[in-house]
Amino acid sequence: MKLSLEHRLAGALLFGALAFFVPQAHASSHREALAILNEPCADNTATYAWLSNGAHDKLYLIMDLNPLHEPGQGNQGFRACNGYRYEFHIGKGTSLKDEAVYRVEFKVSLTPEAAPTAADPLGGGNELLWQLTGGTETMTVTRIVGPGNPNSVVLAENVTVLPNNHGPQTDRLVYGLGMFKGYDSGDPTSRERGLYDQAFVDTFIHPLSNGRRVIAGQFDDPYQLDEKGIFDLVNLGKSDLGGLAGARNTPIEDVFTGFNVFSIALEIPTSDLFPNGIPHNGVLMGNSTDSLLRVWASISRQATQTVDAGNIVTGLRGSGNYVQVGRNALPLFNAGLVGTQRQTLYLHTDPMKDVTRFGGDVLFPVLVRDAEALGIYKALGVPAATVTTLKGPRLDIINAINLGRPIPVADGSTGDVITIDAAIDSAFPNGRRLGGGTAPNRHQVNVNSVLISLIVAGDPAAGLAKGVEVNDKDFLPRFPFLAPAHQGLLQGHGGINTPTQPTPPDPNMTQPCQ
Repeated sequence: MKLSLEHRLAGALLFGALAFFVPQAHASSHREALAILNEPCADNTATYAWLSNGAHDKLYLIMDLNPLHEPGQGNQGFRACNGYRYEFHIGKGTSLKDEAVYRVEFKVSLTPEAAPTAADPLGGGNELLWQLTGGTETMTVTRIVGPGNPNSVVLAENVTVLPNNHGPQTDRLVYGLGMFKGYDSGDPTSRERGLYDQAFVDTFIHPLSNGRRVIAGQFDDPYQLDEKGIFDLVNLGKSDLGGLAGARNTPIEDVFTGFNVFSIALEIPTSDLFPNGIPHNGVLMGNSTDSLLRVWASISRQATQTVDAGNIVTGLRGSGNYVQVGRNALPLFNAGLVGTQRQTLYLHTDPMKDVTRFGGDVLFPVLVRDAEALGIYKALGVPAATVTTLKGPRLDIINAINLGRPIPVADGSTGDVITIDAAIDSAFPNGRRLGGGTAPNRHQVNVNSVLISLIVAGDPAAGLAKGVEVNDKDFLPRFPFLAPAHQGLLQGHGGINTPTQPTPPDPNMTQPCQ
């Protein structure tokens, strides 16, 4: 592996990025910008968009948001976010202009009641636990615009949101999934055996009026990455660097194991986007752009948020125009290319002027200079001239995200979007799918490795950052593809806190599993 990696790095393979279709995980931008730390409802961590194989008659869209949720956090756990607009934007051909927009909005309701008395019945707003309050979470899905359809159409109205996977007693007492036996029964089954399963999750898949489906709620976070190493100034493990002797030998861990995320999954007919059919469907035409879709996701809320004690759900009252406070498309774009001082600007702007605003971040990737400063290139014997070339300008990166198609490198045409050729089956970077790998817990492509290898080595197949390639749960082979959420009681994190870990920890000490 080391020799192969050295040869790739040293060779003139910068324009080999068109061979980007490498088989196996994925990347995201969990809490990548300073501004997003204070607004988790606006933190869309990952976007997926891909076509069904064969007929290409369905487009799947998934938005993950509100990351790093500990399953056992109870009332501090997920609620669908009132007051936000979650939108999938779709351009066509060489244009990033919206041809179609699908919006999802949530409503969380809780009926107020008088202060408790001794005669208060079970349930209602005086309960300490949300599940017992009778509060509701619903969503409405609207197609704001579509090709040949300038008027908005409600596709589903006030349909239920998938509730959280709290644990066995909630399954029985609230979700009605089985008979409950109290502590006085002497039988602990109602406290130990969960009943929240895939069949229950499927009951929250709702039909859309255009013939397709939607689901939203809590799911397993499908992201994998050794973020512990990344955030220690790119302290990559040995297997991430082809066995490099100077790399750390300590375990490469997926920090998202055991965490949940809030997800929105849409299935829409491609006839919504190509009313006259997909051009040359089933045929790859490498120089064409007429069958391209350009997808990105945004999150917006009203500009002014005023403290309002009368709002017993959010404590806020929104007013003014809706403003964008989050967006996401290609994995690692904001987290791996855009400089810290522009990451918040990225979240608050659309892709239409990405070339002007962020072109320098892509053409001259800082990650290359960081790798040089850490001694990675010297350790691999990479010639100085190759490193200079890798520092930029890097048109190969732009060419790769544009699928090598004749798309102008200009505002309004090139930007952070997922580009999909609807005429052929999807494989990253031609779309980005969830799951679909060589095993049920693998993604179709290890996007972490592909993108970091492209940026740092100039070759998407160089094999960097391959330390984590499996998810902690199996993905579904069908809609909504996401794995069910980790249960709050018996899964997730937590421990008995023995033995106490030294600070700093000894790398030779066996670390307890969580």
